[in-house]
Amino acid sequence: MKTLFHVRIWVCVSHNFSATGLAKEIIEQIPGGPHGKGPAIEIIEKAVQFGKFLLVLDDIWRCPEDEWKNLLSPFKKTGTKGNMVIVTTRFPGVAKALESTDCSIKLDRLEPKECMALFEACVFGEQQPWKDHDGLRTTGEEIVKMLKGSPLAVKTVGRLLRTQLNIDHWNRILDSKEWEIQTSDEDIMPALNLSYNYLPFPVQQCFSYCGLFPEDYEFGSEQLIHLWIGLGLLCSSDQNKKMEYIGQSYIDILVDHGFFEKVDSVNYTYSERGTVPLRYVMHDLLHELAIKVSSYECLSICSSNLRAIKIPASVRHLSISVDSTVITDNTTFKNFRSELATLGKTLKAENLHTLMLFGRYHGSFVNTLCDMFKGAKSLRVISLFEASYNVEDLLQNFSNLVHLRYLRFRDVHLSRTSIPKSISRLYHLMVLDVKTCWNGFSFPADMSNLVKLHHYLVEDEKCHARISMVGKIKALQELRRFEIRRRTNGFELEQLGQLQELSGSLGIYNLEKVQSIEEVDEAKLAQKRHLHR
Repeated sequence: MKTLFHVRIWVCVSHNFSATGLAKEIIEQIPGGPHGKGPAIEIIEKAVQFGKFLLVLDDIWRCPEDEWKNLLSPFKKTGTKGNMVIVTTRFPGVAKALESTDCSIKLDRLEPKECMALFEACVFGEQQPWKDHDGLRTTGEEIVKMLKGSPLAVKTVGRLLRTQLNIDHWNRILDSKEWEIQTSDEDIMPALNLSYNYLPFPVQQCFSYCGLFPEDYEFGSEQLIHLWIGLGLLCSSDQNKKMEYIGQSYIDILVDHGFFEKVDSVNYTYSERGTVPLRYVMHDLLHELAIKVSSYECLSICSSNLRAIKIPASVRHLSISVDSTVITDNTTFKNFRSELATLGKTLKAENLHTLMLFGRYHGSFVNTLCDMFKGAKSLRVISLFEASYNVEDLLQNFSNLVHLRYLRFRDVHLSRTSIPKSISRLYHLMVLDVKTCWNGFSFPADMSNLVKLHHYLVEDEKCHARISMVGKIKALQELRRFEIRRRTNGFELEQLGQLQELSGSLGIYNLEKVQSIEEVDEAKLAQKRHLHR
């Protein structure tokens, strides 16, 4: 495969088929990233002149004919022969509409023999199947029948069974009432729900909030753990156990039980320690499970399902995803804005604890969103993706968000965006994530008022060096740069003495300004046991 195609691209489509949006995703995955101005489709047309493409469009739910033709047009214009597009879909109607030649393949469920082989691999790993556990075989065979040949069901239930290789545990799984609500041979939700029910309760809670992410969203362990911190989910009776370690242990459990999958992402950067950050994704049905088990408190809205949404009064956590399909023309734009405004009238914003906005185009509706969230004064979590506006344009009562624990901006053009100076009054803030914001960021001089801050994530380490009286932020986890200043109060070496939770790397600059060994002792460097560098 690698020798046949110069460029191999995999894009998960899901609900939203937009030729322009998919073209942008394709460009991001082309090695070396083709440069040029103009429409994304034209940039691809230039890129395909230099080699054969393999393009996989995975899990298409809908596909307008015009959008389909526009997306394929660059590959048809090239003189290079042998470009290939592979499409996967769960819907026969979509498969029929897209079929240009008689080459469709219907993937059936696993045959009983294959299903049992996968089950044995999930339960026993590299060990010889059933060795020393032959008494479990009959029960195992009965459970496999209930899984209806679904690889996902086999994986999640198999990993649940391997946690306890005893007949009592296996019989409890087999006799569970969850199987009774199976609606058809295609329905594997009871199997997934069963696996969820056996997760430790704190892990269940953490998983349930993952339904706030858009479908097929790739999230990093750092992002997920910080979100859980903001939601107050990572508590421990062990005072010596850091929340970050607890969060990572929960992620490991969810991976081990098949709820998260590790993915290789082309859009990563190396961490300070030179390692590739791990990224994860949820299968669509597991994402559906997360939405289902959290439906009392959580609501995830996307452009395509806006009309069908009703906001329950019990909702405390809200995410909204706005894609390019709502800005295709003026009429569509106005209709969506009107529908959003109508939905906002039923929202009890004063009850919201979480607000997450996704999509390149949600900033186009900032005035409407501002009206929706006028009464939101109890927010604990705010996460904005590709914001092109000032925070106070969206949340006019930003300075009153005294309960806020987590504030995240990602992929923001800061020439048009700023953080209000009142941020230093948010005394409960624990995570401030502006890591991928562009064009720099300036913060108030009294940042040290954020005494509960654990994570101050920035791209430019000089932002760390500007924090005066940093010793007041005793829970701070990262301080990549500290500059000693003799004539400026708040930048003495003794400031480091209070920061016992520092981890990762610590850079100390201007050491020539240290005048005595007593100053060095006040930094208490030997006590910072979490540092790596």
